Amino acid sequence: MKFADHLKNAADRDTLRLHTPGHKGGLCALDLTELSDGSFPDVAIAEAEARIAAHYKARHARMLCGGSSQGVKSAIYATGASGVADVNSHRSVSDGFLLSGKSATYVGRRGDVTPVTLDELKRGLKPSDGAVVVTSPTYYGYCADVDGISAFCKSRGLTFIIDGAHGAHFGASDLLPQGFADRCDICNVSAHKTLSALTQSAILLDNLDDARHAALDSAVEIMGTTSPSYLLYSSIDGAVDRLGRAADRYAALYAPIESLKREFPFLKNDDFTRLVLDCAALGADAGRLNAALCRRGVFSEMTDGRRIVFIVTADDEPQNIEILRGALTAAIAEQK
Repeated sequence: MKFADHLKNAADRDTLRLHTPGHKGGLCALDLTELSDGSFPDVAIAEAEARIAAHYKARHARMLCGGSSQGVKSAIYATGASGVADVNSHRSVSDGFLLSGKSATYVGRRGDVTPVTLDELKRGLKPSDGAVVVTSPTYYGYCADVDGISAFCKSRGLTFIIDGAHGAHFGASDLLPQGFADRCDICNVSAHKTLSALTQSAILLDNLDDARHAALDSAVEIMGTTSPSYLLYSSIDGAVDRLGRAADRYAALYAPIESLKREFPFLKNDDFTRLVLDCAALGADAGRLNAALCRRGVFSEMTDGRRIVFIVTADDEPQNIEILRGALTAAIAEQK
């Protein structure tokens, strides 16, 4: 039974809600807490997390309500070791080391769109380090040498942590990079970034032994809330279930996206759904071009001053790519 079914069954019961949340179902009947007779969430969480772990080929999975930030901080805190990390890491990486009381050496080129390399990690590694933290894919859709880094970490007894926030969809289609959860010790993915889950939904995956997994579980509890949103949990379970059937949707998006890339200077990255427009190659100001797109009702993920990043997911339709094409054509012409 899917988590959503457990949740609906609990919500549909004819009960007097003398428990949190204070709106008593008035805002949303499915916004439930644990029921004091133990009937919910009961086995719902364990079943959902087992399905998610199987999908990603990991030993364990934890659904998170605190975004990938909760997962990254938990992974670093639980590892309890100093380490080496990408200089362009998300702030949750430095937060994790700060909370753990351990130090990190940051390597790579600040502002680069590509991930840190194995050679850069090797040069930054200290004899006392016990962890390697890599961002893959990057915000710009480039993947690290996961196999090479994994082999190196195994040979040195290092814990390999991947911040894979933007790669939750990997492996869902042969057109996408393969998943990475089975090639590292711990990784996180953001279910709300590239899947169809609610904002703040994320997943923490690991291949740790029982003792180390228990330490990671404890860290998740420390970093998270004691009142998790079961709406978010339900959306995560549902999103991963839909991802398993999304290959045809990615196939339908591939040709329109590749056509768009031939017309405009997008970066040649590893993830075809991560569209990164190189505005400098157009001789255009990224901020002004992005503002022109917004005026036309097309909102990007972000701009960094030189580039504009657009995120396409399996919930997009092929015609959305054509809308983007028309908006870009008009916005670029406006800048000339």
